[in-house]
Amino acid sequence: MSENFNKLILESIPDQQAANELIGRLFDITSADAVYSQPITVGDHTIINASEYSATLGMGYGGGGGVGPNPDEATQQANGYGGGGGGGGATMSRPVAAIIISPSGVRVEPIVDVTKIAITLFTALGAMAMALRKMKR
Repeated sequence: MSENFNKLILESIPDQQAANELIGRLFDITSADAVYSQPITVGDHTIINASEYSATLGMGYGGGGGVGPNPDEATQQANGYGGGGGGGGATMSRPVAAIIISPSGVRVEPIVDVTKIAITLFTALGAMAMALRKMKR
């Protein structure tokens, strides 16, 4: 193999290691602690926050090699190499409920996200207005 191809292989190994470490950290994050908070006790009441959690990850790697049309004049071997990689991810968490434990029992109180409801409402109204406008044409 050519020296450039060996260099490509050596350079891609740290990228793969970094990707494996990132995936490992995402699995560490996706635990019960990410969904349920530590209990907070005030008097006879204990409150636990429950959250919605999502994580996304995307990555890709490519390699190369091949035979070029013009071989290297010094070695009479064809050259070719290439490769690359990249990735990204995101995490999102938001509270969805409060679990309240008291002497009278356990209650689950939903946490309503008014902003999300308003955005959904205006998006739906906008889509309906656009549909009506096209139907009138």
